[in-house]
Amino acid sequence: MNNKIICEKCGAEMLPIDPNKPVGMTCPNCGWGWATTYIDPEQEDDTVYVISLSKGNIATIAAVKAISKITNKNFVQAKKIIENSPVDIYSGNAVQVKDVLLLLESLSMAYCITPEFPYSLNQEEANTED
Repeated sequence: MNNKIICEKCGAEMLPIDPNKPVGMTCPNCGWGWATTYIDPEQEDDTVYVISLSKGNIATIAAVKAISKITNKNFVQAKKIIENSPVDIYSGNAVQVKDVLLLLESLSMAYCITPEFPYSLNQEEANTED
């Protein structure tokens, strides 16, 4: 997603106040901007979550491609990861892990995450919580 936000005062492209957290935007041209006091809890969660691929997943082409992408391994290695599960395949913060979980969910792949992931994977629910 490369959505540009345009300043409603002067028409210049606005920049994030903090590139690491969505707290607001500012215009480098005229100084106009906005800020929020609400920060999504997922954005502030620094917990390291570990995703393990569960035993019993079938090494379909789509599954192998997904595991290859997640683990940054070639297709042969990714197929072996699926066949030799359970095995840890990814670790990261809440925002990073959510993308991987959504990919695994879209393929109906069985996995385990430690510690328990407290956020919704339902995109519609996540969008209405704001």
